[in-house]
Amino acid sequence: MPTRLQAPPPPARTRSGGGGGSGWIELLKAPDDIEAHLLAGRLAEAGVEVQTLPDRAAPGAWLYGGSNPWAPVTVLVRRRQLEEARLVLVEISWSSPTAERRQPAPPRRPVRLLWWATAIALGTLFIAAALLQATRATTVCVVPVFCDDSARPSHDGGSPRIDREVIR
Repeated sequence: MPTRLQAPPPPARTRSGGGGGSGWIELLKAPDDIEAHLLAGRLAEAGVEVQTLPDRAAPGAWLYGGSNPWAPVTVLVRRRQLEEARLVLVEISWSSPTAERRQPAPPRRPVRLLWWATAIALGTLFIAAALLQATRATTVCVVPVFCDDSARPSHDGGSPRIDREVIR
């Protein structure tokens, strides 16, 4: 998995006094926890001591128990191993596999074209039925959806419709 790397930090400054004498120095700032762990594993494989320091000041870090997995992570190495760590970064950037070019997906024009053709055909059919109903001079309804109850053809041969529920 290729790792995105930023430009290397400027040369390490020698501090005159203070700083606690821990001997750790920042190698780089990884964009998230996953890339920091991948890089830490690669550095540890090369024999470089590594520590990661997640940024707990990021907005919403409290939602993740103090460590947001998408927050930047500072990768620290021992001061005496800084050059070795930088060489490992160079090896990673030179040895990462090139991404294979994928064939672009074929355009989905036939499906889109079929959908639009169906929509236009149905729209034309409904408009034609409505116009036919509006221009007819008969009282019999051609398309029952567009008719009110009085214009619908009765199934009993034209006798008035009696609602049996109302009579009771």
